[in-house]
Amino acid sequence: MNLHIRISAALLAVVAIAGTTACSTPAPPAKPSLFVRLGGMTGVTAVVDDFVSKVSVDPRSKRTFEGVNLPRLKASVVLHVCALSGGPCKYEGDSMALAHRGMAITSEELSVMGYYVDQALQRQGVARANREELESMLDKLGPEILNK
Repeated sequence: MNLHIRISAALLAVVAIAGTTACSTPAPPAKPSLFVRLGGMTGVTAVVDDFVSKVSVDPRSKRTFEGVNLPRLKASVVLHVCALSGGPCKYEGDSMALAHRGMAITSEELSVMGYYVDQALQRQGVARANREELESMLDKLGPEILNK
C-alpha cells in the first residue's frame, strides 16, 4: 500500500507540473529596438541623408550648415541616431553642447530641423509611434543644441 501511495503521489506531482506548464502563457517576444524599427543602419542612414540634404539648403536653417563638411556631419549623425535608438553603434563624437557651441542656433532653426527629421522619417515609411519615439529622444537634446 505504501508503494501505491508513493506512485500516486509521484503521478500527481507529474500531472500538476505538466498541467501548470501546459497552461502557462509564454512571455511575449521582446519588442525590437527602435533602431530595428527604423530600418537598421540602412533606414537610419537614409533618414539622416534625407534630413541633412533638405535642412542644409532651406533658407530658414542653411546658415547653420555653411562651411560644414556635410558627409562627415551625416556620418556623425547616423552614429548618434544609431546609438540613441538602441543600435550597435557607439557615438564617440562631441557632446551636443560642444558640437553646437558658438553656432547661436535659434529655436526657429531647431523647429525647422525637427520638421525635416519628421518628413524624412515619413518618406522612409517609419510608423508614427516610432517617429514620435525618436523625435522625443531628439527633443531632449534641444537645450544642449541651443546651448541653454
